[in-house]
Amino acid sequence: MNDKISIRLFDGFEIRKGDKPILTGLTNTRKTKLFVAYLLVNRDRPVTHQELFELLWSGEDYSNPATALRTLLYRFRSMIDKEDAKALSGAIISHRGTYQWNKELDVSIDALDFNALAEAGINPTISRSRRKEYLSQAIDMYKGTLLPDFSSEPWLISKSASYRDMYIEAVLAYIDILKSEDQMAKIVQVCDNALQLAGTSEILELEEQIAKLRIANPEASEKDSVIGYYNEVIELSVKLQDEIDRMQTELQEDQVEPQAFLCDYSTFRDLYNLQRRMQSRSKATIFLGLVHIRCDEESNSDPLYIEKVMKDVVGICQRLLRVGDAICRKADTEVAVMFPAESYEDAVGVLERLKAAIKERMEEGVIVVYRVRPLKSGRD
Repeated sequence: MNDKISIRLFDGFEIRKGDKPILTGLTNTRKTKLFVAYLLVNRDRPVTHQELFELLWSGEDYSNPATALRTLLYRFRSMIDKEDAKALSGAIISHRGTYQWNKELDVSIDALDFNALAEAGINPTISRSRRKEYLSQAIDMYKGTLLPDFSSEPWLISKSASYRDMYIEAVLAYIDILKSEDQMAKIVQVCDNALQLAGTSEILELEEQIAKLRIANPEASEKDSVIGYYNEVIELSVKLQDEIDRMQTELQEDQVEPQAFLCDYSTFRDLYNLQRRMQSRSKATIFLGLVHIRCDEESNSDPLYIEKVMKDVVGICQRLLRVGDAICRKADTEVAVMFPAESYEDAVGVLERLKAAIKERMEEGVIVVYRVRPLKSGRD
């Protein structure tokens, strides 16, 4: 009997031991399921407690996030022990404030297997027959949306899009091989299936039309007016894909620092107005906070001391706020912050935590006052 553990991420989330689904209790505990799924998708790196806490309890106030995360890990391990799934006993590794899915675990994960097969099939240095075999397996393995239960989660959208792009690239490489074998009917079938799984793709739609034209007129040449037009559009589409990849590489930083974005007031103002525009077409509510720091009378006259205090305040804001939040020095003793929150009460909670952290780290006599307002939308 095959007791190999396999994990499905495409078109659902399921863990199987051989042919039998196991750990089905995960479907009843959304946070535990999300905790495990997030570590699986990000298995190539350790994930900090802070990152996991923001994912699982965004907007909620917990005094001890580490304990809350340990509870989820305990639930997952209890499910493993209950169902005697020993192969998963070391699935999640805990180390120095991080959790990580064990990459050495002997389990099959469909998304990773698909990616490995697709990359092997795209490789032009191996024989055409082996490429065709790898590509065929990869195409059959792709089942659509990655973790559909969490498809609206911002962290998953880019991951899912990456797998979709790899799928389309694998399909196009497979089509090139089918063209060399003059298998036009097979190309139509492959394109039709791919369009149903991946949704709209201009290149796949064009390839399908060209194959249909060749079935109708096998003698048509590459310079046939319609086929020639379609091929030109495909060529331009491929060039544009390469260009947007280069543009993305050029625009993005090498690595996003795991803390809030510190900028000058001019940039902060641009971000504010951009967020106003975005807020007018999304459900997210962005809040503007202003924090004022006042030292005692003796210290308040010392510019060097005030500068040291404000530098510490900015550092505290960077550490406590999230990666997508923005901070700037509004004035000598004021810091402006901008962040999303589920409600006004949650936004106040964020500023209260900042205030408490600042007062805890400062000397007595430092006064911290804040105000917070939701951004007006672009229509207001």
